[in-house]
Amino acid sequence: MVFLEKILAGEQLKKMRIISGSFKNKKLNFPKNFKTRPLKDGVKENIFNIIEHSNKIDVKIKNSQVLDLYAGIGSFGLECVSRGAKKISFVENDKDALTNLKKKILFH
Repeated sequence: MVFLEKILAGEQLKKMRIISGSFKNKKLNFPKNFKTRPLKDGVKENIFNIIEHSNKIDVKIKNSQVLDLYAGIGSFGLECVSRGAKKISFVENDKDALTNLKKKILFH
């Protein structure tokens, strides 16, 4: 994933996107100075490919309950929602990241 940087009201932002599902291509903005690092698109794609196509595990995202531990900007959990997960529990210790994540969830 190539981050797109944009100057907006004097604050540099980075963008990521939802890669699949009902919110496909929806942008996730986050401040460049965040201490957390979001999952890159390629990593998310690999995780979901393993989950969806593995013959070793039988896990379905649709209607599942997901724990997004060390949520950061919430890209993994929001990706799961986009793919039909029923419930996401976000866990994040960083107060700035948590505030940003709450805004993102309320906005959608």
